[in-house]
Amino acid sequence: MDSIINMILSNPVYMAIAVIIVILLIYALIKKVIKLIFSIGVILIIYVVYLNYTGQDVPEDIEDLKKSVSKKVDRVKETASETINEVKESTKKIVEQKANEKIDQLFSD
Repeated sequence: MDSIINMILSNPVYMAIAVIIVILLIYALIKKVIKLIFSIGVILIIYVVYLNYTGQDVPEDIEDLKKSVSKKVDRVKETASETINEVKESTKKIVEQKANEKIDQLFSD
């Protein structure tokens, strides 16, 4: 590892390549952060438009927004967990039925 670092530091061409790679990595990171900020902004704007459209109160400060979003997220989590449990139960019943049918087929022949 030390030999690679020494080779890069001693040769100006390798140093230039390393600097270009570092600049490209920083550029890519900044680009991703800007995309993330833009995406979050768009999602928040869509959320406010949704609240306005449905006649609900639009949060006036950040704390109200956090509470509103956390309530919605909790409701979605509860609904998702209930749905997952229902799917598990129905899948379990279907698998048991199919297994029983196959067992009956095997023993009836």
